[in-house]
Parts: sequence; C-alpha cells; structure tokens
Amino acid sequence: MPEQDSASNVANAERSLHNDFAHSYIRRRGRFTKAQASALERLTQHYRLDTQKINADSRQLGIEIGFGMGHELIAWGQEQPHKLLLGIELYQPGIGSMLSRLENLAIENVALLDQPAQKVLAELAPESVSEIRIFFPDPWPKKRHLKRRIIQPQFLAQMLTVLQPMGVVRLATDWAEYGEWMAEHFAMNSNFTCELDAIRDPAVDESNQIKDLEPDLSEDALEVVRGRTKFETRGEKLGHRIRDFTYRRTS
Repeated sequence: MPEQDSASNVANAERSLHNDFAHSYIRRRGRFTKAQASALERLTQHYRLDTQKINADSRQLGIEIGFGMGHELIAWGQEQPHKLLLGIELYQPGIGSMLSRLENLAIENVALLDQPAQKVLAELAPESVSEIRIFFPDPWPKKRHLKRRIIQPQFLAQMLTVLQPMGVVRLATDWAEYGEWMAEHFAMNSNFTCELDAIRDPAVDESNQIKDLEPDLSEDALEVVRGRTKFETRGEKLGHRIRDFTYRRTS
C-alpha cells in the first residue's frame, strides 16, 4: 500500500530525527539560587504554553532557541510587545531566572517551552514563525560530538518548514570552526539567502577586561539586533572573534 509505506517512512524519519538529537538536550538542573528555584516552581505553569495554544494564537511568532538566562529574549519581548515570543530552553536555573524577570517586569508576550527544539518545531504549524534566533549555541568542538550540534541539515529543513516566506534566522557564535560549519550548512540549502555575515574582533583592553563596544553605523552593524551575551563576553576574554549571521527564507 503506497500511502501506508509513505506514512510509515515519515513517522520513522521523525522518530530518527528526535532520537538523533535527544542526547543533546538533557534537562540540566545545575545550581539554583533561591530566587531561581522559587520562580521555577511558582511560575512555570503560568508561562509555559503548549503548541496547540501557540498554533491558535493570531500574533506574529518569534522563537529564541537556547535563551540561557533570558536577557535577550526579555529585551526582544519589551521591544516588540505585539509579538508572541517563545523561549526554548532546558537549563532549569536559566528558566527560573527568566521567569522571575518576566514576573517582575509584568511581561506577558513571552512564553516558555522547556522541550527539545526539534520536538517543538515538529509540532508548530507550517509557515507560522516570522523569526528564529539562535545565539551562541553549544559548539560541541570534539569530532565525535559534531552530530550534537543543533545546526544540521535536518534542523534547517525543520526551520524552513515553520518559517513564513521571507522569515528570518539570526545566529551568533564565538567559535570560529562552528561559524564555518553554520555558513557551509546554510549555503547547502538554496531556500535560505545570507543577508549578514559579520565578524568582529574581541573588545578587550590590555588587562583583558571587556570594553564597551564603540558605536558602529555600518550597514552590517545595523542588522545585529542583539546585545552582548554572557557567552559572548566569555568568548571575548578567551580571544575569540564574534560572528553574526542573518539568513532569510526566500523560497
């Protein structure tokens, strides 16, 4: 039966995709502050949304994958209150920190999804997302761990499915080899067009202290929408160059 074979193949492919990456998204507890632990316990249910409710929401949809402590996601929510923004994260102290700030700032257009990104994208409606942000994902530098990187051909295909026509993917990394990996993988997918590929040197002084970034009014700099993250600061102190990308779905 051709239809049954096709359905079985799709189901097997989806199971394979989730299994291949499941070990990359271990739910990490880490060390909690009292405020983080309290916020996680009190606020998770309030801010957590399931994909059924997300798909029924009429607002423009944006996603940040791996929001860490949530600083950039919260700033995005404040800048664009008309959008529904989804934060995908499994690091529980980071989730607690973000939820505490959401409560204190009375922000209600940011929602939590504490599930693997591949699972979330598989459940979202096609062409429902206007923008996806992935800032400083784990580079998994060892050769035997490369399959754990989130940027893989299958994941690009998933993003392509959920992005609206002309939707945007923004990425940043301080790991030079991962930057090349990102560029190569997006270049292999003709449905994405690169609109920004900007590299800057670490901004540190002679004592290896982080300096404020000087205003840069170049065309590339105007396309970098994020602030400086904790992982970016750490990379700069190690002498790493910072690379930002913007890709647009053009077909």
